Amino acid sequence: MSADRPAYHDFTDMDGPARFQLAKALARQIVTTTRPWLSALPESLDVLDLGSGYGDTAAELATTFRSVQGIEPTSRLVETAQTTHLRANLSFRRGGVEDVTDVDAFDLVVLDNVYEHLPDHALGLQRITAALRPGGVLYLLTPNRLWPVEAHYRLPCLAWLPLPLANRYLRVTRRGTDYTDASYAPTSWSLGRELSRVGLDWRFVLPGDPDAVRMGGPHYRLGMAVLRRWPALWAISKSLLVIAIKPRSVSDSSH
Repeated sequence: MSADRPAYHDFTDMDGPARFQLAKALARQIVTTTRPWLSALPESLDVLDLGSGYGDTAAELATTFRSVQGIEPTSRLVETAQTTHLRANLSFRRGGVEDVTDVDAFDLVVLDNVYEHLPDHALGLQRITAALRPGGVLYLLTPNRLWPVEAHYRLPCLAWLPLPLANRYLRVTRRGTDYTDASYAPTSWSLGRELSRVGLDWRFVLPGDPDAVRMGGPHYRLGMAVLRRWPALWAISKSLLVIAIKPRSVSDSSH
């Protein structure tokens, strides 16, 4: 890994076949994990994929759901997605979560390893909640700030440091120069508070298909077993996986 190339570029550096294979696995994980909470069969539901990148995962989701819209802030990635993935029920546009102005438009919103890049969690969740239809589901996967090895640059304790010290740490280790973009990972407590503030009924969940990810080996399964037995350990889990549901009415909202 070269300087200024954090680990989250690994996906974009993959060749086409490997990237598409991973996208299939990620889409399968999303479908399997959210299925128990979806309001209807996937083929009758509309999806918003925030931070859709090259559009590979969105394209795979489009084989299952009625429609999928991808939103991505990087123009080059949007253009690649638009020319690579041609399906009648799939579309892409440039923008960030702050540009989501849809209201009651989607049954599922996917926020997969994007939350830690959002400087304004409150605004992001407000826009997502408004965009969800009543009974709609948010699938949110994000690194946990308290995990000892930071997820993007793979440096011990990087996420624990104030930003000026984190930037200095990156420069000293020659992993980069500015940690700002990836510095917004939540703790389990802060994530729960943020979801509750916008009225979403949320819960930490285990992946529905542990085989659908590259690390789905014995250690991964052991971690899942530990979390299943002692849910309080989500506080120090490597990642936080949340299903959040928009209540159908105010009286439905509780956690």
